[in-house]
Amino acid sequence: MAEQTTISQALEESGFPPVVLGAYPFVVYEAKAVRKVVRVETTLGTLALKKFKLTDAELNYSLAAMRHVKQQGFNVPGILPTLDGSLYVTIDEMKYFVMDWLAGRESKYSHVYDLALAARGLADFHHATRGFTPPHSPGKEQWGSWTGHFLERIEEMRNWLLLAEQGETAFDNMYASVIAYGIEEATRAVELLSSSRYQAISEQEKSWSGFCHHDYAHHNVLITTEREVAIIDFDYSISDIRAHDLASLILRNMKSEKWDGRTAFFILKSYFERATPHPGEERLLHAMLRFPQDLYEVARFRYVEQNRPPELLESRLRKWAEHKDRRERFFQEFEAGARYVLEQGQIR
Repeated sequence: MAEQTTISQALEESGFPPVVLGAYPFVVYEAKAVRKVVRVETTLGTLALKKFKLTDAELNYSLAAMRHVKQQGFNVPGILPTLDGSLYVTIDEMKYFVMDWLAGRESKYSHVYDLALAARGLADFHHATRGFTPPHSPGKEQWGSWTGHFLERIEEMRNWLLLAEQGETAFDNMYASVIAYGIEEATRAVELLSSSRYQAISEQEKSWSGFCHHDYAHHNVLITTEREVAIIDFDYSISDIRAHDLASLILRNMKSEKWDGRTAFFILKSYFERATPHPGEERLLHAMLRFPQDLYEVARFRYVEQNRPPELLESRLRKWAEHKDRRERFFQEFEAGARYVLEQGQIR
């Protein structure tokens, strides 16, 4: 009884109602919270219990995406059905499901070996996504939509500038001082996108019927003992071009590397060791990287969601301003350097 109480407490403390486990064909004898899931030791082995806050359609898309790449031989968790054959349990509008616990350590993008594995693994993953037939899920299909997204976000930033000018906080003053440059950069991203082969590339990749992971953070990329890549957390997966994931991987490393071009070119070289570049893909990547997403996000957190500590948002704004010159130098060199990598397969 004491053991069961401990398990129940571990679940409840992580926001998981213990009754969920009654829907599954196993007995749990240990439970421990790990990031956003609960690791459970069961009579069927080590499993992960996860909750999902979005719609049925979005969850069905994510589970179908996981199932598809697993069928292609890529290492992702399998989903364990309930006793009645369902893929998840719904309680009070929250969804819960159980999946395999994948053995492996979290990747470290600061380590060159892990970064190379992650980039190559992303290329292999994108290849495995091809041939996916997604279930209907409004908002998940994003082919050819980025010009419109960028224009909408520019308009939002202009509206937030008006709010900042009327505000009196430190954040308002900081944001008002940098947003004009941010809007210029966002406009430049739209121009780059319009002059790229974006629509042609999007149409070609749409014909491949692949998808993006859309959250390729280091903690979602596991390195196995066999030095292979496994990927978890498909909550935000969408039908979109591979450059979305690739640009995201580069941006995540630019934050830590402070806009170091050679790190970006190393990621590209590693990725395209396993994939064939589209003609002109370097311009598309330039556009995706150039849009000031960080600046957009901090303002959205402040003026729309209002769910982040002001000190955190101010810190992010300061870092953005501090990296402005390095960022600009990065983009002066990026496209020519990326083109060389894509054409020659090496860093010049």
